[in-house]
Amino acid sequence: MAAVAAVAEPELELTGAQRAAILVMYLKAEVARSLLERMSSDEIRSIGLAMAEVERVDPEVIEKVVADFVRDLHRISLVPKTGRDFALGVLPSLVDEDRRPRVYGSLKRNLSTEFEEYIAAKPPRAVAAILADEHAQTQAVALMLMGPENAACIMALMDEQDQYDLALRMAKLKQVPGELADDVETAMRQALEADDAERWAVKGVDRAAQILGRLGKPMNEAVLVRLAKNDKKLSETLRRRMVVFADLDSLDDRAAQALLKEIERQDLLLALKGATTDMQDLFLRNMSSRAAADIRDELEIMGPTPKSMVERAQENIVASALRLQEEGLIFLAMGGADELV
Repeated sequence: MAAVAAVAEPELELTGAQRAAILVMYLKAEVARSLLERMSSDEIRSIGLAMAEVERVDPEVIEKVVADFVRDLHRISLVPKTGRDFALGVLPSLVDEDRRPRVYGSLKRNLSTEFEEYIAAKPPRAVAAILADEHAQTQAVALMLMGPENAACIMALMDEQDQYDLALRMAKLKQVPGELADDVETAMRQALEADDAERWAVKGVDRAAQILGRLGKPMNEAVLVRLAKNDKKLSETLRRRMVVFADLDSLDDRAAQALLKEIERQDLLLALKGATTDMQDLFLRNMSSRAAADIRDELEIMGPTPKSMVERAQENIVASALRLQEEGLIFLAMGGADELV
């Protein structure tokens, strides 16, 4: 994905992750470190990805982000604790040490939504995979602890017999020892954290398609034909995604001109909104000076655009390019060097 254009206007809408990224980038290292220590691994990962999308930020935007943060922080500091916050954070400290763990454990299981929110932030399949290795009674307790919405998502991934067994076990539960509930929650957290540490989130279909595209036509065609016998839909998806919009930067000027004749103006405008400067130049230099000037003007005044719209427009242009290649009108250099003569 192309990097986000330079953030130049204070009123520009930024996501929460982008605001956090800007704040971390421009705070002193020790202050930023203190903030990150209080965030989850997923939150830090989101901030890191947002940083990669920002090329540069004007001082006015930095000032606004920091000012908003300070204002929000001040507002929170003035708000008294809610009854639930007091019950969970203060009340246990007011009783004697012998009863404190029991009081806190009981209140936590009845009032806290922390574990429910933690599970909601994890991939359902990862949670289901970890539960699959546990005893059925442990599975039932875990489902009861994670909240109805999360539990339903996890059970939907199980087979019918397991769903039946777990529903029966949960329905018969009347009391669960506090220590067992704590042990199940702790084990789930540890397993999920370890699972996160060993996984790298990738878009498998897109990555596989790009690799196939670079194998060269004889090789990738053989793979796709064989794959189509078992999974025609996946084969078609891989074929369609072997070329992505960024790959069009290999087009020469004549090919770019041929492609421009085939694509809708609105698709071009949206596609260039999320394109690199080099990609924009490729298309604009192959248009009339007046048409190129109009596109540049529209790009400058366009507001924030949904990523899905940009990607759809780019996919439409890639589809046109593939069609022209099949007709022999343009050449897309996505294969090995042995294809070039």
